[in-house]
Amino acid sequence: MAASSSISNSKPLRNIVLFLLAAVLLDQGIGYVIGRIQRQTFTGDRGGLLNYALTQEPQILVLGSSRAQFHIMPSVLKKELGLTAYNAGHKGQDFLYSMMLYDLWKQRHPPPKILVLTVDIESLIPRATEVNTAQIIAPYIDQSPLVREILSSGNPAKRFAYLSSTYRFNGATISLAKHAFNRPPATYDGFAMGSGALDPATETGVLNALDQDRTAAEMASVPFSSQKLGYLRALAEETARNGTRFFLVHTPIFRQDEAAHRVWVDKMQAALAGMPGVQFVDICTATHPELFTRPELYANLNHLNPAGAEMFTRLLAEEIKNRQ
Repeated sequence: MAASSSISNSKPLRNIVLFLLAAVLLDQGIGYVIGRIQRQTFTGDRGGLLNYALTQEPQILVLGSSRAQFHIMPSVLKKELGLTAYNAGHKGQDFLYSMMLYDLWKQRHPPPKILVLTVDIESLIPRATEVNTAQIIAPYIDQSPLVREILSSGNPAKRFAYLSSTYRFNGATISLAKHAFNRPPATYDGFAMGSGALDPATETGVLNALDQDRTAAEMASVPFSSQKLGYLRALAEETARNGTRFFLVHTPIFRQDEAAHRVWVDKMQAALAGMPGVQFVDICTATHPELFTRPELYANLNHLNPAGAEMFTRLLAEEIKNRQ
């Protein structure tokens, strides 16, 4: 009787073990299939553009948010500086995404001659939303301790969530299916063209691209993240060792808060004072009011149109040449 009871009690446990084993195998199988598709996808904002950027080997690599993607024209950099260039900026992303992308990129390529990273008032302050949006890089979590560290930093429970192969593609599967096996044109250099011209009378919105719930003045008063400053310092030391010229670049937005900008620039200069080789380039309405207060150079409040981007990139190239 006791033996029969023992066998009966073991059945639920065995069923649980079998269910968990089946769930793990199913997760791994689905993750493997999605991963195969993901690695062959080179267009689309949910990982395809990231994949394509990792295949490029330019002499000038541009990183940053949409204000890199829409403002810096690799074709102009190439013409003005005589070096190949690729723009790996990405809308909706910012500093942490750039750190992770570069960590993956450098595993595949020699150091660039010039590294350009765009920064804004919000770029170096703590922002939980930034970690969440950067999840599109999660398929590479096993290839980089830095990627794992950053993606887990917002929520310790994420360390366990990312054990799931399918969770790493959370929110990206539809885009991957849509863009599967697509490649950009051979001439694609990462630059995204904003269309039209800004009408200041009708355009409304918060004057920052990534944190719509805070003003520039509010963000300028927030201390920089010690985590981000640590990553920036490590990158500065690495580029100095490799002989890569490293430029932190601030780009224009329309109707910039001048007082907040002054506070932020002072903070940036203080933070960069002890970092080797980093050059801060500020090209915006505060430094070039005769140019970047003109609405016809903008597609919207936060982004230049192609005419504005070409003008901005020529100024950036001139700064790079003059700081030899």
